[in-house]
Amino acid sequence: MSGRLDDAGFVGRWFRHRAARLGPGVVDVRVHAVRRLSRGVSRQTWSVSTEVREETGRWSGREFIVRRDHADGGIVPTPLRTEYETYRRLNGSPVPTATALWFEDDPRWEPDGRPAYVRTKVEGDWRLPFIADESPEQDRARIAASKEHLDKLALVHTLDWEGLGFGELFPVPSSPADCAENLIRAALARLADFQFEPNPVLAETISWLRARAPRDCPRITLCKGNNGHGEEVWSGGRIVAMSDWELAALGDPAYDFAQVQEMIPEIHRDGRRIWGLPEALAYYRERTGIEVTVERVEFYRMFYGVLQFLYSHHAAALARRRDPVALRFMWTATEVSFRSQLRLARVFGVDLMKEAIA
Repeated sequence: MSGRLDDAGFVGRWFRHRAARLGPGVVDVRVHAVRRLSRGVSRQTWSVSTEVREETGRWSGREFIVRRDHADGGIVPTPLRTEYETYRRLNGSPVPTATALWFEDDPRWEPDGRPAYVRTKVEGDWRLPFIADESPEQDRARIAASKEHLDKLALVHTLDWEGLGFGELFPVPSSPADCAENLIRAALARLADFQFEPNPVLAETISWLRARAPRDCPRITLCKGNNGHGEEVWSGGRIVAMSDWELAALGDPAYDFAQVQEMIPEIHRDGRRIWGLPEALAYYRERTGIEVTVERVEFYRMFYGVLQFLYSHHAAALARRRDPVALRFMWTATEVSFRSQLRLARVFGVDLMKEAIA
């Protein structure tokens, strides 16, 4: 029964079979178009344009999103099911997200024979054209957007992660002081599932990080992972959906500040800094009561090199098993892997681009 995801006829039959999952009172659906979206590297994202009929007989346009791994697998080693379950647990919480509708693992309906999940599409845009504009005229807009992003991170970090069941998805630190070490253990445990060769640079980095792991984290929180510009959906100056939860974890909120993309701009006027990381951390502390230090942020910036090694080595492991393999896997396994090792070496003060002196 399974068909192709680029076949609107098959997707129409699939969605009609699951019509009750599309929303309250939905009894029928017509699929008009299916198209693959270009953004994203680690997995495939497809848009499905439909009309749905409710019990009243009224038809209305609606768009849905289908997420699945590439034919060669997922580049980031977080299981697709974990990504879906993260959305599902967040639905109904204060954190704005798309609504997870169902996970398809019935072989009769898996598109192209691969598991997938379906979620609602939230209208908006990931682009903020002014965010990189350093002219004084944009200072107010850039700071307002930064505060909005911090407000949404505050919602993530103050969730009752235990009550929402995130302890079933992610390794739980034994205490707040264990947050950094727990992330290191979790990364190494995942790497052990597919590592095919030793890596001295990684080993040295792990030793360095463990010796300096901060133990002053005040609380365990749900952390999003990749966040900021390009990762969230904006509309009317507000974040209407937090997206991309592939690197989510339980740990120190500083982990998220280390992965913020462009949303904490450094703004200096007349020799005075009016916005930057210290101001953002102070604003966040006012909203949450959680102390995040610059030192802990810097630690997790260095730890990010381990995550980069993890997904680049995972791509390499998949490339070794398949011939041929998609170009994105080869690029990640070579170019990104090389850059990840340069980054790791800088953690313990070595520049691999220069000749080592014995």
